[in-house]
Amino acid sequence: MRLKNLTIKGFKSFADETVIHFNESVTGIVGPNGSGKSNIVDAIRWVLGEQKGRELRLEQMSDVIFNGTKKRKEAPLASVSLNFENTRNLLPTEYQNIEIARLLYRSGDSEYRLNGVTCRLKDITGLFLDTGIGPDSYAIIALNMVEDLLSNKESARRKMFEQAAGISKYKARKRETLNKLKSTKEDLARIEDLLFEINTNLVELEKQAKRTRKFNELKEKYKSAGLLAQFLSVKTLKEKLEVLETSVQEEMLKLQDEEVGLNSIEASIEAQKKAQLDQEKNLSEFQKKVNEVLDTIRQLESNIQISQQKKQFQSTQLETIRQNLSQAAGRLDQLKLDVAAIQSEQAQVELGLMEADQAVVNHEEIFNGKQAEFNLLKSGVDQFQLDKQENETAIYELEKELAIQHNRIENLHADSKRCEEEIESKFNEHQNKENQHKELSVKLKDVLSEIDQVKVAEENRLLGLEQVQIELEACTQKVSTIHRQRDAKQNEFELLKSMVEKMEGFPESIKFLNQNWRKDVPVLSDIIYTPEKYRSAIELYLENYLNYYVAHTEEDAVKAIRLLFNNSKGKANFFILDKFRDSKAVERSIPGCIPALSIMEVTDMYKPLVHDLLKDVYILENDNHLEDVIHFPDDVSVISVSGSILKANKIITGGSVGLFEGKKLGRKKNLEKLEAEIKELESQAILNEKELAELKNKIRTFELNNRQKELEQLRKKESEELQQLAQIQTHLSHYLDLKADLERRIAANKMQAAEIAQELNSKEQRIVELKDRQQQLVHSLHSSDEVYNRVSIELSEITGIYNQAKLELLKWQNRFENINKDLDYKNKQIEELQTQTINDELKQTELIESLGELETSLTQYESELLEVLEFRKNMDSNLTTLERDYYEARNRISEDEAKAKQHQRSIHELQSAINGIKDQKAEYKFRIQSAYEKAELEFMAKLDEFVASEEDEGLDLEALISKSQYYKTRIDNYGEVNPLALEAYEEMKARLDKITEQRDDILKAQDSLLETIKEIEETATQGFMQAFNQVRVHFQVVFRSLFTDDDDCDLVLVDENDPLECDIDIIAKPKGKRPKSISQLSGGEKTLTAIALLFSLYLLKPAPFCIFDEVDAPLDDINIEKFNLIIRKFSKESQFIIITHNKLTMADVDVLYGVYMEDQGVSSVTAVDFRKYSHEIVLEEMAN
Repeated sequence: MRLKNLTIKGFKSFADETVIHFNESVTGIVGPNGSGKSNIVDAIRWVLGEQKGRELRLEQMSDVIFNGTKKRKEAPLASVSLNFENTRNLLPTEYQNIEIARLLYRSGDSEYRLNGVTCRLKDITGLFLDTGIGPDSYAIIALNMVEDLLSNKESARRKMFEQAAGISKYKARKRETLNKLKSTKEDLARIEDLLFEINTNLVELEKQAKRTRKFNELKEKYKSAGLLAQFLSVKTLKEKLEVLETSVQEEMLKLQDEEVGLNSIEASIEAQKKAQLDQEKNLSEFQKKVNEVLDTIRQLESNIQISQQKKQFQSTQLETIRQNLSQAAGRLDQLKLDVAAIQSEQAQVELGLMEADQAVVNHEEIFNGKQAEFNLLKSGVDQFQLDKQENETAIYELEKELAIQHNRIENLHADSKRCEEEIESKFNEHQNKENQHKELSVKLKDVLSEIDQVKVAEENRLLGLEQVQIELEACTQKVSTIHRQRDAKQNEFELLKSMVEKMEGFPESIKFLNQNWRKDVPVLSDIIYTPEKYRSAIELYLENYLNYYVAHTEEDAVKAIRLLFNNSKGKANFFILDKFRDSKAVERSIPGCIPALSIMEVTDMYKPLVHDLLKDVYILENDNHLEDVIHFPDDVSVISVSGSILKANKIITGGSVGLFEGKKLGRKKNLEKLEAEIKELESQAILNEKELAELKNKIRTFELNNRQKELEQLRKKESEELQQLAQIQTHLSHYLDLKADLERRIAANKMQAAEIAQELNSKEQRIVELKDRQQQLVHSLHSSDEVYNRVSIELSEITGIYNQAKLELLKWQNRFENINKDLDYKNKQIEELQTQTINDELKQTELIESLGELETSLTQYESELLEVLEFRKNMDSNLTTLERDYYEARNRISEDEAKAKQHQRSIHELQSAINGIKDQKAEYKFRIQSAYEKAELEFMAKLDEFVASEEDEGLDLEALISKSQYYKTRIDNYGEVNPLALEAYEEMKARLDKITEQRDDILKAQDSLLETIKEIEETATQGFMQAFNQVRVHFQVVFRSLFTDDDDCDLVLVDENDPLECDIDIIAKPKGKRPKSISQLSGGEKTLTAIALLFSLYLLKPAPFCIFDEVDAPLDDINIEKFNLIIRKFSKESQFIIITHNKLTMADVDVLYGVYMEDQGVSSVTAVDFRKYSHEIVLEEMAN
């Protein structure tokens, strides 16, 4: 492999592109200090991938870019490229020529290239791995590196030995393998930590799984006892249901008779409603017809407007066409007069042409006769006659050309005149088209503005319509919701009112007193009202007092008791209101509870009673904290908010909450609230129905204002006007193009005429010269022969006359041709005007017919509009009548519905009786359903599928319930159980097994990596020791060749047990010296020792090229000779590039490159080949 050339640009002091060729074995580089010699070495290091700024004598890498001088600007980038020839296939690539390049931009971006293709630094270092080439290889040595090598700074010796031994790739592989081993160990540590954590969690999960199994066994026992208890309970309830079913059937027969009467009234109402629907349908259809009439009116109005606009536009067009016809007629008459004048002139010219032609024939006969006579005398005429004829011919040709060019000038002027006339003739038409264009543009702008207005109005209408439709839908939904709420509230009100009136749920004694005693004495449940959330709790606490009457005095209570006694109606309890005194209860702060009095609504007269009943009573807000009641004081009563538990007077009561619990409190108060809510809902319904009607009217208004058809008509008009505008624009553009062409033609004619006139001047001058020469020739002939002269003169005169006659004929021919052109041009203009006139007349006829049709259409549209307006007036009257009939029928239906409601109240009493039985049935069914649901939800089983043995059916239900409750208590007290413990335990166990398997795989991988490291070390050690032993032998040979055979030297491994990592010592003892270390040697001896070591490495593995940067500086002349000799010897295998100041070294190189600075701060290079000089001559010249 050979280094071909180095290209530098913008690198350090090399501002301009510099190419250094390395075509020879030894290349020298010289130059004064500071000229930039070492920058060449830095460039080679840099392009090979050097990353340390210190090695390149830089503070930062961007300093490699040329920084500029006083005269030169700074460079935008630094670029260096090296070109190699891969002759021995040393590089692992199929290319014969290889170029590497490195670029650095001022922005900080950098780029590496391989054969012009962008690549990575890794690709370049990989390409040169173990080839002896690199930024820190032994192929590039500077003087300071000699000291580093000898002092083994930063293991410099070992790096060179490893490069020469070719074990760099093994070291790299070992580093990669060690990194992998480190990563593997880290993964192993993480897995061990994970296994430890999983094992710890697995022990806990195993305990939880065992606890979960025991819990599941308890649940199964609870399920068995609970299912049997539910089964027996359902069986008992079903027997009770059969008894109630018989009672319901008897009451239903009585109710059917009452419902027959109600059905007849409802049938009548239904018939009226159906009739009303037909009325509403007829009204809607009539409204649609009215809307259609309105659409017809708008369409007719739009048609009238459009027809009027068309009429105005076509009238304008007709006027324009008439003006064009008038102008065309005048222009046509003028053209005809011009044609007549040209034809008259043509006849005269034709006559002149015939006369000129006849004159040419006559003069030709004379000329031929005289020419024959002249030819007889010609035999005696010498060269003068020949010259004279040639001169005459030249004069004739020039005069002929003059005549032609004069005629050309006249033709050009005539053509320019025709062009100007055509421009003038087209100008008026262009003006008319421009006026039409302006008018159409204004009209189009108006149409577009009107379209925008209509479009905005239509968009606003659609937006408004959409918004109103949304509001209508929302309002309709709201009205429907209010009606449903009102109906629900009404039914609830009627049912509650019936219950209040019949005192349902109260004893017979209370019902008797309600009917036969004072109406102003309420029971306790009627005077208390509380939010629904707390009713079950308050009812549970006051359950024993809810049926008590609240009498004002003891006398009132005694009277009621006597009434019951006399009628044998049982007993009743009474609160004596005047016995209770108002007192302030002291509220306590109990966590999670609120005082019961704080949520009570009661009138002032009953407050003392309520205060006495509910003092020291608190409500527990959260049912999830029922266990907290055991910690509350014994002198307070606590109820859960749902009523599931009550603690009072050292007694705790509780359990499940029934479906109908909380329904007895505040019935009358609730009835009043329901009545108020119904009135409020009816008021809202009226307001919303009114709003609904307004929204429907708005929608009708929006639909009536539909301008979509008007918008379509305007867009059609816009399209027509755009089409006309485009036609006029095309005509205008055509005129401008024609005018430009004609003006260019006139300018070209003027230019050409000027050129011809200039040629005419030169030709006329030439004719004058030729005529002067002709006179001289004639004079010469006269002196030779008088006869010849006379004939010659006569011939000359005849020739002149003959030529003049031909010129005159040519003029007449040109004039005749120009007249024909003018005639053709005028006839063409006449044809165009006639064609345009015919087209305008046709268009005029069409416009007149169209205007007539428009006038007829306008009359028809106006007539139709009047008829439709009259028809609309009649329809509006009929619409008012239909609406009045519709609302009258609606009022009649409302009256019948009121009668139906009255009839419903009459049968409500029977329904109440049935409802009482049904309530009991519902309660039993609810309990049965609850049992089924509890079985499904709590035990995940169906009671229908449960089969009990005869022995089980004989068990005591209460004992079963107690047993079930025992298991339930054990389950509740069992504590927290992880239901997923079993599944989690199995999953974690599987995960443990999997991770253990992964750990085993990682351990195998770790063993494999250790084995790989061992193999790499063995291979690298073997290669290194083999290379070291060879270099050691080479070093002794080279060292003694540079010093003497008696000198002692050696290379020694500091630790032979670790050859890959230990240091390498150099032993160098020149004859007569016993230095303890190399540092005690002189500068020259150190340099020779380093050179001996380098060339020992070259003998083992020659580098393709070697660079020495002033390495020979410490050497004297004798050692320089040795240095040059060894370089010349090794140059057969490697190229050498030597930077030197030594004249002997300069003389010994093949090619010398001189580095200099012509401009301060900018390095340049020049080359000199010294091989044609002998060694001594070079030294002498250098000495002189």
